[in-house]
Amino acid sequence: PIDPDIDPALYTPSKRMRLMNAAISRTASGSFLVSKDPVTSTHQIARPVLEAPPKIPAPNWSLLHAKPSTMSQIELEGYTEDLQDGLGSAKIHLKSRDLIIEGAHAQLIVQGLLCAKQ
Repeated sequence: PIDPDIDPALYTPSKRMRLMNAAISRTASGSFLVSKDPVTSTHQIARPVLEAPPKIPAPNWSLLHAKPSTMSQIELEGYTEDLQDGLGSAKIHLKSRDLIIEGAHAQLIVQGLLCAKQ
């Protein structure tokens, strides 16, 4: 059993591999990847899941070219709000792309495990 009080970052690479193998072996779709049985034609790799970024507006990149030193206080306040909105939008885009990349990497790992078994 895994102690929930131990920071996973402290696990050794071999410990991480054992945990990953144990987790995969408990799934119906991935248990054959870590089994000793040879791969047969009945085993098919799952189709890749292709994801797109969220449909939210892109940040207003033109804000990068503004000259704050020439703005009044009211203009600066509006500019600051626009920058905050843009950063929030950029943060959502980055997080979603990170998750998409993470999912794609996971799919590649499963495909690699299947290829290694053949």
